[in-house]
Amino acid sequence: MSGDSGDIYQYRALHGARAKIRSMLSEIHQLGYSKRQPFSIGRVEKRMSDFADNNGIRLSSKSVYFSAKGITHALRESKQAKGLVVSDKDFIRFPDSRKTMDLYYDGDKFIYTDYKTKFIIHPNYELKIKGRKTTRVNLVTAGKVTNPIEFQMKKYRKI
Repeated sequence: MSGDSGDIYQYRALHGARAKIRSMLSEIHQLGYSKRQPFSIGRVEKRMSDFADNNGIRLSSKSVYFSAKGITHALRESKQAKGLVVSDKDFIRFPDSRKTMDLYYDGDKFIYTDYKTKFIIHPNYELKIKGRKTTRVNLVTAGKVTNPIEFQMKKYRKI
């Protein structure tokens, strides 16, 4: 860190997001669910917001959210049986690692990938936060990449 107060704020935000993800994962592994409210893991990256602006895509929030529903979906048994579950470490690192991952758009959702894992982000996902329905930019699932050639398909646009 350069000592800039913005750097300190970002460090604290990242550390907080990682701790919340760790806690949510722990609850899901122990109980099979988590009652934790959806939470922000950080701001939408400029490359995503610029792409959305230039392509008429509405982003429902300025931050990316994680929810128990998205993480639970990523950890479901059918993915486990196929060996496609993203590790807890990858989930916990995602708030920071997404900045170095490639970003794609498939006509509906954004996909962050390092070609080993992929994190699927919906730009307008309906969530309940504190009992009220709202839409947010939200992680809907994640998984292992079985074939990196997938991202050469016509439906994917690299950002």
